[in-house]
Amino acid sequence: MKKYSIAAAMVALSMSVFAQKANLKATDNALYEPMDLAEARKNIEPAMTHPETANQAKTFNLAGKTYMLSYKEIAGGSNKADIKNYLIKATDAYFKAWDLDQQPNEKGKVKPAYAKEIKSKLTQLQEYLIGEGNNCYTSQDYKGAVALWTKYMEIPNSPAMAGTPKDSIYNDIYFFAINAALLDEDLKKKEAITMMEDFKNVDHKEASKMYDWLYQSYIANGDTVKAVNTLKEGIAKDPNNKFLFGSLINYYISTKKVDEAVKYLDEAIAKNPKEVQYHVVKGNSLMQAKEYDKAISAFNSALTVDANNFEAYSGIGAVYMMKGQDLYNEAGKIPVKQKAKYDAAVKTAKAEFQKAVEPLEKARAIDAKNISNLQMLRSVYMQLNQGAKADAIQKEISNLK
Repeated sequence: MKKYSIAAAMVALSMSVFAQKANLKATDNALYEPMDLAEARKNIEPAMTHPETANQAKTFNLAGKTYMLSYKEIAGGSNKADIKNYLIKATDAYFKAWDLDQQPNEKGKVKPAYAKEIKSKLTQLQEYLIGEGNNCYTSQDYKGAVALWTKYMEIPNSPAMAGTPKDSIYNDIYFFAINAALLDEDLKKKEAITMMEDFKNVDHKEASKMYDWLYQSYIANGDTVKAVNTLKEGIAKDPNNKFLFGSLINYYISTKKVDEAVKYLDEAIAKNPKEVQYHVVKGNSLMQAKEYDKAISAFNSALTVDANNFEAYSGIGAVYMMKGQDLYNEAGKIPVKQKAKYDAAVKTAKAEFQKAVEPLEKARAIDAKNISNLQMLRSVYMQLNQGAKADAIQKEISNLK
């Protein structure tokens, strides 16, 4: 009985091996006219996992051919799922075929049988993956676009293509893949960040954008430490990137870390004292912190660089307005019976409003259509009981809207 069982098992194993070899032959036959790709897929798939054929380059070369022809059969159609599936499976099959084809034989020698064919097919697949990725992107299937474009990028980096220069559009496709990942609610939280962290070091015209995009992504994920460090890294790499610099300063201001903002601005000013915007931003930062005298000093520094700087004049006017308003608020706390003290406090407040007139008027002369500046100037004249001037400015504002 025992001998019979062993014999039966040997027969079953032999039949199984024979069946897998038959599957390879059947797959090969099905790829010729009249072609039957469904039959080819039915035969090749068990052979890809069977111990006797799963380690043969021929198996995966046939699999690559099967899936590639399956893609061509439906290319341009509406079956997007199978289009993506066949292209990815074809690419992976050829990768596996290459690896197995490079293995030494029983004599320890490497004698690849399919290398030329595999390289040729992978080259063709790059074109298909790019094109179908674009189709997915256009139809807003961003996951599909990322899957196909990242699979495309695997090809030039694979052992099969070693020594072959990458396409000139390789990094463009990488950039498009990042765009697609950022448009997908799932991918933008992790995969897109991983891609951007890599792409920021790539030699590409859009690489610098990654710092801002990463900053926004880290902020969205609640990782403020990485967000700030990303901006600092970007500024260190490109000190003249005003956008990154502005984002960092805005972050510090929005989080009430004015001291940090001013510290960074002072470093920037020390490196580039002629950059008027640094002085203006410093003035605005200090104004938000109600360090009024320091803010005016910063705006005046801006005017030494650019004597006709609108933002500096308007900023100085805003500082005097805020000082005046603060003093008015304090005056309102004085008991009614202390009229003399109240009147003195109001007079002091109006003096600050009066100081705001000249810089706001100078800003108006530089840019007469800036509504924000006109509104401040109107408010100042109202506080100074100069109704006619306030009404005239209101008409200007109405004509601009």
